[in-house]
Amino acid sequence: MDDLWFWTIQLIGIIAWLLIVFSYYRKNTNKILVFQILSTVLWCLHYFLLGAYSGLFICMFEVLRDSLYYKTDADDYIFLGSVPIYIIYGIATFSGIIELLPIFSSTIDGFTLTKHKKVVVIGAIISYTIWVIYDFAVKSYAGALTDGIVCISNISILLFDKDLFKGKRIRKL
Repeated sequence: MDDLWFWTIQLIGIIAWLLIVFSYYRKNTNKILVFQILSTVLWCLHYFLLGAYSGLFICMFEVLRDSLYYKTDADDYIFLGSVPIYIIYGIATFSGIIELLPIFSSTIDGFTLTKHKKVVVIGAIISYTIWVIYDFAVKSYAGALTDGIVCISNISILLFDKDLFKGKRIRKL
């Protein structure tokens, strides 16, 4: 892969990250969703161009899964329904442990999203740490930067958010 192409792919990842950051500054929920959908499309393109198909699949699948979490109260059933998909995908595409990392990460993320906020934050730290490892392995330096920042943010929340230990389910916050 020549340098210009490689850095173009990294730039796509940086733009995807910036779209997520900008989405949190929108006041309108629809605008937030538009920015986040655009970001996810760019992450999919980023992983596709890197040949990181496991990351691509997980990005696409998490959009569907998280939309279902958002639209229903059946979180536990959605998670349980996603587990066979992860297993089938992992078996069908296995060519090394690196390709399984996004699947492990997404499984942890999906499980913790059904729990209390403290568990969600701890799960995010574990999940995004796994993504950082995957990102470095597939040369997604923009992804490693993004996931590293999210991981550090969650560590900060864990250390400094006094309300985190009140035990509320994440949906009720």
